[in-house]
Amino acid sequence: MSLSERARELASLRVLGFTRGEVLRILLLELAILTLVAQPPGWAMGYGLAWVMKTNLAGELMRVRLVVEHSTYVFATSVVVLAAVASAVVIRERIDKLDLVAVLKTRD
Repeated sequence: MSLSERARELASLRVLGFTRGEVLRILLLELAILTLVAQPPGWAMGYGLAWVMKTNLAGELMRVRLVVEHSTYVFATSVVVLAAVASAVVIRERIDKLDLVAVLKTRD
């Protein structure tokens, strides 16, 4: 979905009577759900990548142990959450600057 299509959807919600705050809450809830749902698959893919790297690095001269500590998952989750918060700030700024008439006049 392109940015103009997403802007058109947001403008349509505003035209239908949703307030700016309600539209923002809908988007932030969507962002929060996607962020939370994406965490476990991300952990699994990260662990899988580490395992593949370990098996490919193993040779006759050297063996590497795969040790993933809990702090690694905490750090990865905090980076993703910080990125989601930064995205939320950008979303809020764009919604505040959304020109309803200009968005609704654009063609598909």
